[in-house]
Amino acid sequence: MNKKTLALAVATGLGLTGVTAQAEYDLDAGSSTTDNIYALETLSSGNVTANSGGTANYPNVAADGTATDFNANAALGVGISTGEDLFVRFDLDNAVFTAGSNLVLSSSGNVAIATAQGGTTSSTFVTFQLSAAQDVDQTDGVALNLEEIAVMDAGSNVGLTMSVYETLTQAVSQGDALKTVSTSSAAPLASFASGLKLTSSAATSGNVADVEEDFEAFTGDSIQTTLALIGDAAVELDGTPANAQDGAAANLAQMFNAATSSVVISGDFTGANSTVTTDNNSLGLSANATLCSGLAAISTNNAGTASSGLFVADLNATENLCYSAPGGSAIPEGDYTVSVTFTEGLIANQTDAPAALSGDVGAIQHNGTTVELPYLTTFSDYNQRIVMVNRGSQDAAYSISDFQTESDTTAVAGTAATGTIPAGGSAVVKVSDVVTLTGKTRTAATVNIVAATGNISVATTQVNLADSSTDTIVLQ
Repeated sequence: MNKKTLALAVATGLGLTGVTAQAEYDLDAGSSTTDNIYALETLSSGNVTANSGGTANYPNVAADGTATDFNANAALGVGISTGEDLFVRFDLDNAVFTAGSNLVLSSSGNVAIATAQGGTTSSTFVTFQLSAAQDVDQTDGVALNLEEIAVMDAGSNVGLTMSVYETLTQAVSQGDALKTVSTSSAAPLASFASGLKLTSSAATSGNVADVEEDFEAFTGDSIQTTLALIGDAAVELDGTPANAQDGAAANLAQMFNAATSSVVISGDFTGANSTVTTDNNSLGLSANATLCSGLAAISTNNAGTASSGLFVADLNATENLCYSAPGGSAIPEGDYTVSVTFTEGLIANQTDAPAALSGDVGAIQHNGTTVELPYLTTFSDYNQRIVMVNRGSQDAAYSISDFQTESDTTAVAGTAATGTIPAGGSAVVKVSDVVTLTGKTRTAATVNIVAATGNISVATTQVNLADSSTDTIVLQ
């Protein structure tokens, strides 16, 4: 059996004889027994290998700290006659060897193995010389045990290629190889991705402010008339990434400090005590009134955010965001979002600090029909009316409120501010009967109608008493 006559007899899909079962990567199959995904947030500039070019250092990536590490195996694909040599070269793509690489090549055949070239710190390749003490079959295999690497660019995958050569000269020049196999793009030797994600989801019901209560209370599906669950949010691991420092499973504490990473809940907090609860019930409404009990108050403000002393530790311990209305004022309709800004965790000097995350939590909705009236006037030279049409089969109650005037003007609701629109009919009311204005004669207002939006139309019509000209604006 001579290696020259067997040069083209490349083994395909053949099993390895006697090769250690520790190897994680089968180069012939292009497959790995693990995902080999490392959390970007676990790479550290405090644990690096200086590259030979003298530019930026490369962060080290360890495997699992045991004998398995970054093992890769393959069949030789070429036989070796007694007393002859074969050269096996391994090339890293997007990585270099480190002082802790501890490169070891093992074989099931009766061969002596020596490092012929490369394998030094910051190099990207190593070539081994295999000297046969007796005939070695082409189906015999080799396994590379590699404990550590340093990644050049964490934005790309790390690959490994094995090539078999007849001479050292061919291995050095990377001439015609007798066999070449590589890691696959679908299963690289190592890949990198953020290990964090923000999960959030909205409550399916119970956060609807009732038009029949002028939106000052929630519907009966809520926990209480003034207390509703909006949704939940938490920071979690994204998949099962490994820690680049030791290859073990990564955890949240390594990547960020939950006690100091701040959380901001954004939305309309007008007149509300909106808070993350101390209760960790599952998402969804429950007859259990403790779902939103033990409120850990977030400061109330009208600027659209609330973040006083709220951190990821609070968010992950409680998860639920609830809205507690004090009563006496309309509960605002709108969306609520969460954003998180991270601080450094147990792994210091992160090369890829956690990026800020944000997501939608949920929303408070209004039932019925709400129409904004941007301009109403009681000016004596005009006769302005509000026209409301109900195409539904049932009478619909309406309420005109939330008058917004200029700073030197006050508004008092009149007798026509509430009423009923008959089924299949309309209601036309004079603005002067809807509101009395003291100061200026202009205001904005909101009309709430207890009916499906598709059945309602609202318009304003204004007649200039001096010339009888008319201006009509359709609003809904």
